[in-house]
Formats: sequence, C-alpha cells, structure tokens
Amino acid sequence: MARRGLISTLTPVVPSERLEDVVLAASELVTNAVRHSGARGRGSLAMMVELEGRSLKVQVEDPGPGFDPNRVTQDGPLATSGFGLQLVERLSDRWGVTSDGTTRVWFAVEL
Repeated sequence: MARRGLISTLTPVVPSERLEDVVLAASELVTNAVRHSGARGRGSLAMMVELEGRSLKVQVEDPGPGFDPNRVTQDGPLATSGFGLQLVERLSDRWGVTSDGTTRVWFAVEL
C-alpha cells in the first residue's frame, strides 16, 4: 500500500530516476516499522510525505520504543541486521530517528 500510494502521489512531481529510490527507501522504513515496532496486528503506522521546494521528506511513525541508529547500521560480513537502514542511508541525502514514546524515522532527498 505504501509503494502504490507513493507512486500515484509522487509520479507527477518527482523525476523518475529519484522516484524508484524514494519508493524503495520508504518501503524499507514501513517494513521496519511493521517488524520492530510491535504494531503488527495492533497499533498503527503513519507515513507522511512533505515536498518543500526541491526537497522531499518521507517520515514513518510507529508506536515502537525507538532505537539507536548507530547500533543497527552495522556493516561488514558479521552484520545480522540493519540492511534496510543501510539502504535508506545510501538512497537518501540524509535521514534520522526521533523517539519520544512514538518513533519517527525519516529520510530526505533533493530532487
């Protein structure tokens, strides 16, 4: 649903070469929220998209406890998790996490 919504909403305004990156990165954030927030089957997730000038920001909000992004973006042959966030990091210009009882993971790309 997230992918379809982004494609239908952003196709008219986002260049196609960036749209694929945005959709893939957003999909990773939604997948992580479903897997790690405890919202599976109960609770809810929200995705917000903001276009300001030539900057596009996508944010996924969930009821999870949050996480330290430095601990989950392990790299190397022994890494067992964090691959989705590594992908988000590579596809976006910047990204981050805030948590205050609700977790918000976001990324931004310049168009």
